[in-house]
Amino acid sequence: MKKRFQVLRVIANVLKVFGIVVAAVALVAAMVTFVIGLAGGQVWNMAGLDSSTGFLAGTVGAFIIILVGALYALLMYGYGELIFLLLALEENTHNAVQLLEKTNKEEPPVA
Repeated sequence: MKKRFQVLRVIANVLKVFGIVVAAVALVAAMVTFVIGLAGGQVWNMAGLDSSTGFLAGTVGAFIIILVGALYALLMYGYGELIFLLLALEENTHNAVQLLEKTNKEEPPVA
């Protein structure tokens, strides 16, 4: 049987891939933010902070990036899985209807 709703399958796969990419980018961004926090000094002076609060700002920033990035990645991946779930539900319902129609045609009429 030919698969239906090919565009939805592509969208679901794209969402899942984007979810993985977002998680990886968030992890890298958090590591960079943490390293900049450890570096301290002039980087934080340009941002308007003194160098003593740089470590705390870098640590908090990295934690927030990880938290928001993980949530966003989880939602994107989950939306892709939800589309696949709905497609499987539609396919199973379609198969059940076909089976019922086949069963009704095979039974002799009740007189």
